[in-house]
Amino acid sequence: MKIVRVSMIAMLSVVASIGAAQSDPNNDTTAIAKRPSVDIKLKSKLDQSKQTQGLLITEALVSAKIQEDPFSRVEQVTLELIEVIKSHRNTNPTNEKSFFSAIRKVLKPHVDFSYMAKMVMGSYRKIATNEQRDEFTRVFRDGLIETYGRGLLSFNNEKIILADQSPLKKGQNKVYVKQEIHGLDKIYPLSYTMRKKKTGKWMITNVTINGINLGKTLRNQFLQSAQKNSNDLDFVISSWANQAI
Repeated sequence: MKIVRVSMIAMLSVVASIGAAQSDPNNDTTAIAKRPSVDIKLKSKLDQSKQTQGLLITEALVSAKIQEDPFSRVEQVTLELIEVIKSHRNTNPTNEKSFFSAIRKVLKPHVDFSYMAKMVMGSYRKIATNEQRDEFTRVFRDGLIETYGRGLLSFNNEKIILADQSPLKKGQNKVYVKQEIHGLDKIYPLSYTMRKKKTGKWMITNVTINGINLGKTLRNQFLQSAQKNSNDLDFVISSWANQAI
């Protein structure tokens, strides 16, 4: 098991000091000592360019690793969410809108809300219009982020551990990334279902918290709401944020 911890990226800068050449006006080497500073400035710019390119390449490699590694992706999400919690804990609920916006910004690149919404709709997605599916995806995403965000505020520096990081098999496009949240007197298991998209990017498509499968639970709630309201999908979707999550 590997303890999830914040990794800091150090930016190294190179400072070059160039002393002015002192020369005798009557010396034959005056022309050499007084060489224009253009060459020095050009060299400095080239060095800075190489350094910048090196940093960009490093960032690209880190980004590529996160994209192809579901475990690194979950770690990144976890660390970013913890930072959001720290920066907004003292201002919530007075700054709740900003908090939810920050949570959405972190989750959007990593969570496939569209896929999750389709799974929650179940067979009803086949009879729903494109507008209804799009609207439910939006309502589902916003409701989930708000509920999840409020739950995150109870986080109090518990230790989060990434467990069972087994090597991926060739061609594997689904994996369960498991974490453990260590509280004062209890350990809460957390499992993310990750699927690999055609683009090669791993995305979160479901979450199981302490044995409760979020996808199945919400799908059952959608089904019950649809049956209770004579399969009126417009009503189910419009009332989803208030009753389902």
